[in-house]
Amino acid sequence: MRTILFCIVAATFVGCLSPKQRGNNAPKYVEIAYAKADSIVSRMSFISTLQPNYIAVVQPRVNGYLSAKLFSNGMPVKRGQVIFRIDSRQQVADMLAAKAALSTAQANVIEAENNYKRAVPLAAIDAISRAQLDQYTAQYAAAQASVASAEQSLKNAELQVEYTTIRATINGVISSSEAYSGDYVGPNTKFATLTRIENIDTLCAEVAIPMSQYLSSRAANLLPTITRIYSPTLIYTLPMVRHTLLRAPTATQKALWPMLRALL
Repeated sequence: MRTILFCIVAATFVGCLSPKQRGNNAPKYVEIAYAKADSIVSRMSFISTLQPNYIAVVQPRVNGYLSAKLFSNGMPVKRGQVIFRIDSRQQVADMLAAKAALSTAQANVIEAENNYKRAVPLAAIDAISRAQLDQYTAQYAAAQASVASAEQSLKNAELQVEYTTIRATINGVISSSEAYSGDYVGPNTKFATLTRIENIDTLCAEVAIPMSQYLSSRAANLLPTITRIYSPTLIYTLPMVRHTLLRAPTATQKALWPMLRALL
């Protein structure tokens, strides 16, 4: 009888509860996550210096006043593109003088040749002495040598005129120049070097990796692979190369390896 009475009281109490109170005792569902083993990519950031593949130094071959600067700092240039002009009036005047000297030498060689040709038959009939024939022969040979020398002087003068136009020797990016129009440039002057052109088709990155990180990666056989190098304006994508960008350890560093391994 007591058991029946307790069940009736309990049922009456539960029935008096509100739906909200009965919901708090409802079964709760819990999400289950299963753990699994996976590899973790270790990323390290280092400061590096980018070096161009090749640097061409632009130097004037003749002295003169700079008349034109035909580029902007940092602009790309092509091989053969004109980047500077030097006032060529003095070089052109020297070239015209060399042409005049060549014409004079050519006229002298004609005269010497005619004298030599007249002297040969005269010497054959003893109308002139052998010494006179030798003199005409020497004059003819000297006139020919003067023509050859004048031709070379003219070629050199033409080269001097050509050197007043300075062209880019490689493809690349041209750097700044401290020389401006009106400055006296050339060898043995303040502006013996005008600018530089850097070829960036291929870039070399020098990365300084701390020895502790290098040894820890080496011990785990996880030497870094550099795939990209970020700069403020460009992203240089490099091939997957291992070890090539790491500096070779010195003898002192090798001697410290056992001590560093103990500290890792």
